[in-house]
Amino acid sequence: MTEPQVWVLIGTFAAAVLGGMTFSTNLIMGSLTKVITANTDRLEARIDSLRAETMAESRVTRMELHSVEAGLNAKIDSVEAGLNAKIDSVESRLRGDLARIDADVAALTKRVWADPPAI
Repeated sequence: MTEPQVWVLIGTFAAAVLGGMTFSTNLIMGSLTKVITANTDRLEARIDSLRAETMAESRVTRMELHSVEAGLNAKIDSVEAGLNAKIDSVESRLRGDLARIDADVAALTKRVWADPPAI
């Protein structure tokens, strides 16, 4: 075998090795792209499910807050009604007492100025 033939064989072998490496690199890159895409899709699906779950929990929490608020409003309204009734009761008693005091003062005034004592 002559020297040019050896160099041709070396060049052919180098081209075959580089071609194989290029082919392997392309296969590996394709596989990695598919794996990364699959993992990205899986992560997006998980994020979407977490988003939906969070929104559902938010709705439930909002409804619970509305029910608690309605309960508190009802309790406050009942306490307010009770206090209003008690205040009205006290006010009517005071008006009655005031009427009696007014009648007593009127009677005393009438007695003092209408019937002067004898000297």
